[in-house]
Amino acid sequence: MDWLMNNWGTLAVGLVVAAVVALIIINYVRKKKQGQSTCGCGCADCPMKHKCHEE
Repeated sequence: MDWLMNNWGTLAVGLVVAAVVALIIINYVRKKKQGQSTCGCGCADCPMKHKCHEE
């Protein structure tokens, strides 16, 4: 129990970071399933647009 009390701050920060990473991954998967761009920019001028969205 001493260890937990001494390291509660580190554990809290670790949980927050893990939650943020999980939310980013969930958002990425949802966009990918909807067929949206996951790179954060539009596909009109992207030289790799044919690799992401094969026709």
